[in-house]
Amino acid sequence: MRKHGLKLALVFWCVLAGVAGMQAAPAARSYDVVIAGAGTGGTAAALTAARLGAHVALVEETDWIGGQAAAAAVSTMDEGKELTPPSGFYHEFVDRLQAYYTARGKSVGTCYWASNTHCYEPSAIRKIMQQMIDEVNRGEYGQGRIDLILEDRVVRVLASGDTVTGAVTARGLTLTSKILIDATEYGDVLPLTPARYRSGRSIGNDHGKSCTQDLTYTLVIRKYPNGVPDKLVMKHEPPEYQKWLPRLRAQWRNDGNPSSLILPIDFGNHNAYRGLPDSANPEPYTANQHELITRTVINWFNDYPTQTDIFDRAERKKILCEAKLKTLANLYYLQHDMEHGDWSVADDEGYDTAYSRSENSCPNIPAEFKEIEAHFPAIPYIRESQRLVGEYTLTGGDLRRERQGGISVAGFTDSIAVGDYADDLHACDAPNDFEFDLEHLSDRAPGFRSGPFEVPLRALIPEKVDGLLAAEKNISESRLANGATRLQPITMLTGQAAGALAALAVRENKQPRAVAASQVQMKLLKMGSILAREPMADLDQGMMPWKAAQYVVAHQWLTIGEKGFQPDVALTRGEVATILDRVFQLSALADNTNAMYAKANFERPSFADVPLYSPIFSAVENWRKQAAIPACAPALFCPDEKIGVGEFVDAVLALGAKKNPALTHEVLRRNVSVTGDVPLTRIQAAMILFNSVQ
Repeated sequence: MRKHGLKLALVFWCVLAGVAGMQAAPAARSYDVVIAGAGTGGTAAALTAARLGAHVALVEETDWIGGQAAAAAVSTMDEGKELTPPSGFYHEFVDRLQAYYTARGKSVGTCYWASNTHCYEPSAIRKIMQQMIDEVNRGEYGQGRIDLILEDRVVRVLASGDTVTGAVTARGLTLTSKILIDATEYGDVLPLTPARYRSGRSIGNDHGKSCTQDLTYTLVIRKYPNGVPDKLVMKHEPPEYQKWLPRLRAQWRNDGNPSSLILPIDFGNHNAYRGLPDSANPEPYTANQHELITRTVINWFNDYPTQTDIFDRAERKKILCEAKLKTLANLYYLQHDMEHGDWSVADDEGYDTAYSRSENSCPNIPAEFKEIEAHFPAIPYIRESQRLVGEYTLTGGDLRRERQGGISVAGFTDSIAVGDYADDLHACDAPNDFEFDLEHLSDRAPGFRSGPFEVPLRALIPEKVDGLLAAEKNISESRLANGATRLQPITMLTGQAAGALAALAVRENKQPRAVAASQVQMKLLKMGSILAREPMADLDQGMMPWKAAQYVVAHQWLTIGEKGFQPDVALTRGEVATILDRVFQLSALADNTNAMYAKANFERPSFADVPLYSPIFSAVENWRKQAAIPACAPALFCPDEKIGVGEFVDAVLALGAKKNPALTHEVLRRNVSVTGDVPLTRIQAAMILFNSVQ
């Protein structure tokens, strides 16, 4: 009886313990938006969505936010040679960091051999991004909130059919969502969803293990004026050092080239490439002062080749640890072969954490180098991610710049971000490495051609799956396009767009694909984002005329050339006919033959000065048919005469009121300050058209 009683008591205790355990299990948390990855895209998406009122969970696998810009120490901003002005979230980001360093008497122009660059310490980027999150959570932008969940990752995605409804994390958190955004560095969440994705040159899991762009395990190094701490001196060669030594000697030498990229380059030229401000050094410097630089990043001769097995977690750590060894070889070479023993890994960036010494510790790195390894960045620089198959796939052909500094060959009426970097692939760029259904090597322009290009909203949205967006290097794009869209400025901007789209979808209780691109564009314009790839240096960025010009040019209603927008140029009646044709699709032709030859269903011209073969004939005739045309002279259209503001407003009202009864003269003339019916200028036309769609 006693044994039986003990057994019953034990069973009873176990049941109670089980109930207690079930009660202690984390309950499901409900969010508007769940974002996997607190990198450049993920943080921008989280801040944007929360500022627009969404409740956001931002899940980050490491203990660092900032992704490639901070956690990976690629903290020198990669902008094109022909600089597109910073815009949107990226503009706010650089402004905050400029203020941070100005207060410390430091220049941020310390990298890429030029003083007009944006270069920061990773710790400063992390600090600024955290401040931005804290501001949201203090209520400075309204009711939105960001729950930052560090050292956790999404391991399972919840879905109902083809609609994603949430995620489960490695720590057992269930996070329900209206929108889930994959903003991880590797595109790790996409394979967990019902959506199709690209891996290397394959769709889906690439069992053939094709190549991807090289990764780089960077290392922030600095000069120690009082000598390198003993624990940071490499007293012996690291493993595999002799394997990398011949190449290092061919690339980087004390007697190398001091002034150009012709290899080998010298130490100062190397430092000016990824030079950083140095908060530990009271003396300021710029990239033009090679000899004064005291903090930089090893991120040049330590690229490490990878294949799609980098996306397999069972293989990933081994690959990353091998990449660390190559970077250690660079550091040993610097201290010994180049005899710069006063330089070593920077010990003040904040990478030495419990996470770094446990999760990030590599078994192939000997104990004598563990103190150095502790100061390695939290993650490597991953250039190529797994990529969504979206409503539109951006390709190298879309981004091709026919000349240095020129705009890309393709524009998009649903543009949500403008980048300017060249389509730069780090290895894996042989003819057979491309996705033949998307592009070929010939789509890549010769040389390093930068210049503005647009990213369409459709590249963020899955082709079929709902409740899911992409917001990092994993947007819907080809491998070649990825070479231009993987950089920090453009990933911040595409992340911002994903956050805005997610917040609008939540607010309107719609799926992202049902939200009009124009709504997202309006939000982004209010945030100062550039939408059009055509430069507009003759307009004040961020002001209302600039926003109107951005919208109408992105929508291809008004075209501009190398002279800029030319806001004060007056428009002719013929030009206005073409503009109205684009805006209201007056001459939409249904069949291919009519479209090919621009034929319209009119037997004779209404105006003697616009004959049947005139390029504006269809536009003029359809304008006349759908709305009254301002008078000119009997039987004449007068295509070369200027048109008045009032006449243009009347035309837009007559054509637009059919779809939008709320349009009035007052609405269309908002912020258009003119008296009388003066000649219509380009910027006035842009403002009137912009008013018609707000």
